[in-house]
Amino acid sequence: MPDSFPGLRDRLTALGVLGRPRHAAVERGGPTFEVRRSGRSLGEVFGRQGAPASEHGVIYLDTETTGLAGGTGTIPFLIGLARVEDGEVCTEQFFLRRLSGEVDMLEAVGERLADAEAVVTFNGRRFDWPILEARYIMCRMRLDPPQIHDDLMSAARRLWYRPLGTYRLSAIERALCIDRSDDIESWQIPGIYLDYLRTGDAAPLEAVFAHNRQDVACLLHLRRRVKRWIEAGEDPPAPVDWEGLGVLRLQAADGARAEDSFRKALTVEDDPAVRWRIATRLARLLRHASRWEDLLALWERDLGGRGVWRVRALIEVAKVYQRRFRLPARAVAALEDAVGIIDWLILRDDSAAPALELEVSGRLSRLRAQLSRT
Repeated sequence: MPDSFPGLRDRLTALGVLGRPRHAAVERGGPTFEVRRSGRSLGEVFGRQGAPASEHGVIYLDTETTGLAGGTGTIPFLIGLARVEDGEVCTEQFFLRRLSGEVDMLEAVGERLADAEAVVTFNGRRFDWPILEARYIMCRMRLDPPQIHDDLMSAARRLWYRPLGTYRLSAIERALCIDRSDDIESWQIPGIYLDYLRTGDAAPLEAVFAHNRQDVACLLHLRRRVKRWIEAGEDPPAPVDWEGLGVLRLQAADGARAEDSFRKALTVEDDPAVRWRIATRLARLLRHASRWEDLLALWERDLGGRGVWRVRALIEVAKVYQRRFRLPARAVAALEDAVGIIDWLILRDDSAAPALELEVSGRLSRLRAQLSRT
């Protein structure tokens, strides 16, 4: 069909619709893809101490694509990679100038990723990496998964979703006072690239290159800070979700710092349901360490609360007295206090009152029977 219309084949080839053979690296107008390289000193990125040993073999990856919804038809036209190399942080941006050059570009990117001991992304598990895998499959190529894939979005969700209402990278940057001036929005990027394919005007793409470089640089800064907060025990600046930080520290097997985070969360949290969740996380740590006095103090004093939450705390107090201190009389006294609160809840027609009344009355009857036997 293109041969039926003079000049149409040249136009389709220029747009990348009619590709050249796989190993062709040059088309009319220049190479089918290009690589832009830039470097920054280690001190500029990591401070005076330089890059830690754990950074070697790590590649930071971010892609710009022809669509934000994903799927096999979505093409990553700009792939940014950053790594520590030769005493600096080297950033490479692989840009697809013609759609027909996708195979060649993916080969070059694959060579870089093959040497990576770990890949760091933001939302890469759900977006960047599945899109890359799909394009490699479509091009009949192989992309091995990384040995370690550190997706910073999981940590971002824990640290910032509740205080910020979002864990978008742009919102986190603003919270951390990371300036991104004259930047474009992500939703604009696919349209800019498609306009480039239609018109050949590459000038608007400079903003896309700058956006991608900033995204990759932000990955380095964000991972460095999160590792300091989790592994080195430094406290992050506000706003931060202290409970989320405690969970991350607990996953890193740092129980002492996780406890500190949970206790800070209790001092700043007002929502009774969230306070209860934090207290149960803290209680697990105390039980694991057999710190029964601290566990009792948590339920009696540190948790606080009223109504339903106070009843639940008194039930936990009774458990500690009964099971750990072997003081059933003290357990009975705690449950009798709970009965008084339950009577008040019943008068208020609280929906939780019947279940609490059933639980407390059952525990009381068993404890009183135990006391009568002894």
